[in-house]
Amino acid sequence: MKVLIDTNILISAVLFPGGRASAALMRALLPPYQPIVCSYIIDELHHKFQEKFPHKQTELKAFLYSSMNIIHVIETPEEVSDAEKKIRDIKDRPILRAAVNYGVDYLLTGDKDFLEAKIKKPIIISAADFLEL
Repeated sequence: MKVLIDTNILISAVLFPGGRASAALMRALLPPYQPIVCSYIIDELHHKFQEKFPHKQTELKAFLYSSMNIIHVIETPEEVSDAEKKIRDIKDRPILRAAVNYGVDYLLTGDKDFLEAKIKKPIIISAADFLEL
């Protein structure tokens, strides 16, 4: 099962390695799951750390070094999908676009814009709910 991991899950996993997001990420890294991020998420991750957590660059680099050989990176498609219109924050739309285009089963996120969007496919799921699967 393909799991696209949203930026906020990755940020939380880096900053709080003992937290729920980190536990959900660890679960997503193991079979039967196939962990995925899109190029947009990688760019956003770097930008957020530069903007909000510049003193945590070492932790980000260590995290990326240890996990990016396991997580599959896909390109973010340019073509807009109809499902995107259900997402309030336009900055989140490329993430949903990648998830839909790549046919992921789950979008693992803590973002309320995703969680409240009532999108049926992919299944948008919080860290807590993913851990309950």
